[in-house]
Amino acid sequence: MELRILALCPRSRGRYTKGTKRSRERHKKLPFVCFFVFLVVVFVVRSPFVGQSPVFAQNAPPPSETTTIFLARHAQTLQRQSTATMHYLELFQVRRRWVLPDIGYIDFGHNDYREMFIGGGYTLYEGKQLNFIEELFFEKAFGSGANDAKYLVPWTMVQYRLTDNLGGEAVYFPYVPLNKSGRAQHVLERMKLERNIGKHWKAGAGLGGYKYAGNAWSHKPFLTTTLITRWGDWEFWLQRLPGNKAQFQIRYAIVARR
Repeated sequence: MELRILALCPRSRGRYTKGTKRSRERHKKLPFVCFFVFLVVVFVVRSPFVGQSPVFAQNAPPPSETTTIFLARHAQTLQRQSTATMHYLELFQVRRRWVLPDIGYIDFGHNDYREMFIGGGYTLYEGKQLNFIEELFFEKAFGSGANDAKYLVPWTMVQYRLTDNLGGEAVYFPYVPLNKSGRAQHVLERMKLERNIGKHWKAGAGLGGYKYAGNAWSHKPFLTTTLITRWGDWEFWLQRLPGNKAQFQIRYAIVARR
């Protein structure tokens, strides 16, 4: 089996509330760590580590190839008493144009609310300048503040390349409630433009956004830089949140092909 590195910012959700009250307690890390270890073990057992190449876009895998992608993210506020605002894990496989299965976990730094999701999708269009990927997830909330909320989440990614060194991507998804505990939401997870600076580094800027129920959109602009290494892509965000607060994100992506 051959491993490749993903030059792709993952499909994480941003920092947003879910319509349920959550405590200010610090997140208990044990469930997150156990889930993280489980995904890493599954990923490592399936593949050794070498090489580099994108997944969805310009260099599609041959028909017989299965591509496994592992994503991890951590977000932290930048203030005197810094707190974690997000932990995110995702594992999915790509077979030709199919993305299946796709499973993941997210929490927002509290011990009373977390989510798990499962789904899959398809690359609807694949070209030199544009790629269009659509997925559908079933998402369930857990914890004392979740009220057993369930959602259907259509997830859309558009990747665009303006020149050989300039391109970006946009990710949007709504939350469609499946029970009375859920609340309708809209998430512009990222819309960014990046420029390659050499073979192992790129930088750019972007915008995120969130809309809860009938409230107005909140906007979250960010600066981004990505370090491309043999052992994975490390992307770093400096993001401004509502209330003029700052947030720092680390986004990691690695890919195995066989």
